[in-house]
This record gives sequence, structure tokens and C-alpha cells, in this order.
Amino acid sequence: MITPKFLEIMALYNKWQNETLIALYDSLTTEQKHDDRGMFFHSIFNTLNHILYVDQAIHSTIHTKTLPEFEPTIIPCPDYDQFKIARVDLDEKLLQESQTCSQAWLDEMLEFWSQRLNRNRKMSRSFFYIQLFNHQTHHRSQITTELHKMGIDYGCTDLPYNPYYDF
Repeated sequence: MITPKFLEIMALYNKWQNETLIALYDSLTTEQKHDDRGMFFHSIFNTLNHILYVDQAIHSTIHTKTLPEFEPTIIPCPDYDQFKIARVDLDEKLLQESQTCSQAWLDEMLEFWSQRLNRNRKMSRSFFYIQLFNHQTHHRSQITTELHKMGIDYGCTDLPYNPYYDF
């Protein structure tokens, strides 16, 4: 489905975009960070935590081959400094994995029961990585929209401009 090189490109993209987002978030007032902005998870802070929570859940699935219990509104890091450490650590893990994994490992099929669909599911590890990066992009765009509404320019999100990847 995907190659280790594709995973590396996306891990580097993820790192760049999360660093950009954290730098902008650090410049916001407490009110801007925590105001209910009408987003699905209400505030920018809650949305950042949701992204991290889902990333951690998907990452766990990739490595344990089991689906963890899932509650989308959980705030894994109510303290922002704790959040930043967890975000940077997970981004680094994703990058290291991308640089050391094999195609066979990415292609390995994971099988589990889906309560939601009431049936067995079988998907490759690479499918879960795709979902992880897709989910992040979806929710980061919600945050960048809110930043835009506040008059804050998020900057470029295009893959070819990633400073971490030598195209």
C-alpha cells in the first residue's frame, strides 16, 4: 500500500507541520487557546489533544495489533507542556520508524474485531499509518482555519516546501 520512503516523507511532513502549529500556538493568549470556537472539539487546545490522542491510539494499534478502547473526547495531556513533550516524542518515533521499517512489516495484515461494524476487519499496518496522517491533516486544517479567522497566517502546508525533506 505504501513504502517506507512514503512513510518517511509523511513523518517529516508531520514533524514540520506540528512544529509550525506549536510555534503559532505558543504565541496565542490563554483565551485564544481555550475559547470555545465552535469547533467539533470546541477549542484549539482540545483539538490538539484529540489529534495526539488518536495518533497514540493508532500508533498503539500498529505495534500491538489490537485496538485500544476509544473515547474521542479524552484529553491525554491537560497540561500544555506535557502535551508538547508527548507531541514531539511521538513525532520522533514516527520518523524513526519510517527510517527503520521494512516493506514486509508495513504490509503485514492486522486482524481484529470491529464493534462499530460488527464484523472482523483485516488491514495492513500501512493502512493505519495512512489513517494517522490523514486524520492529523483533517484536524490541523480545522485549527488553521481558526487561526486564519484570528488573522494569523499559518503559512505553507505544501509537501515540496518541507524544510526537512530534500526533494
